Amino acid sequence: MTKRIAVVSGAAGAIGSAVCDRLTSNGDLVVGLDLIAGTGITTCDVSDENQVESAFSDITQTHGTPEVLVNAAGITGVGGIEEEDPATWSHILDVNLTSAYLCTRQVVGGMRNIGGGKIVNVSSVNGRFGGSALSGPAYAASKGGLITLTRFLAREHAKDNIQVNCVAPGPHDTPMWRALDEGRRTAILATVPSAEAPGDPDQLAGLIQFLCEPDAAYITGATIDINGGQWMG
Repeated sequence: MTKRIAVVSGAAGAIGSAVCDRLTSNGDLVVGLDLIAGTGITTCDVSDENQVESAFSDITQTHGTPEVLVNAAGITGVGGIEEEDPATWSHILDVNLTSAYLCTRQVVGGMRNIGGGKIVNVSSVNGRFGGSALSGPAYAASKGGLITLTRFLAREHAKDNIQVNCVAPGPHDTPMWRALDEGRRTAILATVPSAEAPGDPDQLAGLIQFLCEPDAAYITGATIDINGGQWMG
């Protein structure tokens, strides 16, 4: 494969950084977007329209047209609808869902012009079964929204040879997972049949990498569940 320009939001996180490593090892030129600075990361609040527009303008001018986009930015909440105040609700939706909308609208025109592209959205098992007080309502709603956004984009841009897919991870060994107290982790693992739980972020990144490769050209609009059997649908 020739070197592609790939953009990964949430690049400083466990899943985002693993995706960056996978794509880089594949020979792609990877630009990460995150509030946390780091090697290969452009500092950007991906929930802010102006910052996103500026970041993608710089990427295009410096490197060229992005051919791959992975929307991996995400934050979680906690509690029920009465505990999650409106400001928190809005912030979580902005980071988890609006960021994917903002980043995607910056790349589809360029992908169309060059003959195609790959977009992968990182949802969650909570977007499948509705979440719980462990996730909070905004997290579940935003991750469910990513699944629907994926389907809309896949249908809308199939004619442009742009494949848009989604992954819905269950528990993975990330800082977000480790931040839960032991009782909560034990309760969640009791719902996962697989002995491999929690999952390995690098293996998840490997699946995302596959969805960005030519062998996945006939896969679009799909949501792939990586949850050890926690949710089967």
